[in-house]
Amino acid sequence: MKMRFSSSIRQLTVLGFLLVVLPLMFALISTVFQVDRLAVKMQKTVRDSAQAVEASRLIIAQALSMERSAEQYGVLRDPILLERYQTQRVQLAEAITRLSALPLEQDLSSQIEKLVQREQALHSQLLQWAEQAGNDAQRLDPELKLAEQIRPIPQAVTQMVTDDSASMTKQIERVQRMLLWQVIALVPLALLLAAVFSVLITRPLRNMGKVIRRLGAGDFTSPVIVSGPQDVRELGEQLDWMRERLAELDQQKLRFLQHMSHELKTPLTAIREGSELLCDEVVGELSDEQKEVTTILRENSLQLQAQVEGLLNFNLALAQDKPAQLKTVDLSVLIPEVITKHQLAMRTRSIQVKTNISPVEIQGEPEQLRTVFDNLLSNAIKYSPDGGVIRVELGAENQQVCLDVIDEGAGINTAERQHIFEPFFQGQQLPKGPVKGSGLGLAIAQRYARLHNGKIMALETQQGAHLRACLPQQQSADGNDKRK
Repeated sequence: MKMRFSSSIRQLTVLGFLLVVLPLMFALISTVFQVDRLAVKMQKTVRDSAQAVEASRLIIAQALSMERSAEQYGVLRDPILLERYQTQRVQLAEAITRLSALPLEQDLSSQIEKLVQREQALHSQLLQWAEQAGNDAQRLDPELKLAEQIRPIPQAVTQMVTDDSASMTKQIERVQRMLLWQVIALVPLALLLAAVFSVLITRPLRNMGKVIRRLGAGDFTSPVIVSGPQDVRELGEQLDWMRERLAELDQQKLRFLQHMSHELKTPLTAIREGSELLCDEVVGELSDEQKEVTTILRENSLQLQAQVEGLLNFNLALAQDKPAQLKTVDLSVLIPEVITKHQLAMRTRSIQVKTNISPVEIQGEPEQLRTVFDNLLSNAIKYSPDGGVIRVELGAENQQVCLDVIDEGAGINTAERQHIFEPFFQGQQLPKGPVKGSGLGLAIAQRYARLHNGKIMALETQQGAHLRACLPQQQSADGNDKRK
């Protein structure tokens, strides 16, 4: 079941962007929230610690002052000292209230409560002294002294600050772990979403590229079916319409070429026969100049007729979907016959052919197989330098026949390698022989190889051109490779 998209590429891109950004935004917002809350807690902890330290300092100072005032009042019985004690007592109460308002530990709260109780006992003692008649000196009971009671308070406050600091450290570590887990979970999720939407967006475009390359290669038979967003499907429909139009134009071109080939064949035959009669001096003896003209006319008519027949053969090959007849062909016999056919052209240019031919038989259409090798050899002869060597190798392995034709010419440019099997294509390299090709030889050879479920390839070589034809040895009655 194929996935269908009603949205366009732009909508799909925006949706993918939002879904990728969403987890990252969640992580960012969560981080800001956690850091803000942690900052508030840290501020409160620092403020409480500062207040606790300040309040404890005031409590200690006031308690010691109150103790001195009480001792002095007991000796001097001066009412001013008692009033000072009352004022210091109010200040101590305020400091204790501020400290008690903070989140204190149990030990510190207990110490503050004991201090309050001892101060109340001390205050009662002073009031008793004030009610007694006389000015006799009184000594303060050691159990009512405040110094012994306030001694543990600084240590308790310090321990409270230390504990708060340790608690904040644990909270910071907890937030760090939580943020780390968010990154570990959300970043891969964002990357996964990005990868998914990247595939959803680029896969239809890659398929579109394959379709365009297929159309560029001349395959107009397969319908264009492109899935994906709506605008891509609409573009696929337009490409399919263009494919149908190109197929119609291609058929019109083939019909035109076939018609023109047949129309040209009849007058060319008459011209060739007339030139043959003139060369044979049937109509009378010719002068040397006239013989030269008739020879030129005869050779060019033969060349033009060969090109027209090649065009006819190419049209016939395009109309076929399998070989017309299958026979067992001995390539070790057929190839020397083709080489012998070209001996005159090779002898004229001092070109040698070195062969390494293994006994190989193949099922196929004899004339088409002959044309495949004939065109490969003709191409090698045309581009070989004078005095060059052409190597022909034939072998079979795993029910696959490979025929290699290697020349010592200028070779095939990398840019032209993928075009040499296209009809009427002629590269920048000019042939060495006097006859210029029509650009159909390799196209016909490739078409015949395809009809036999094979192919011809241009291989890399340091010097010259290396063409290899690979064909299966066995063919079924419907023209398919029996190895399948």
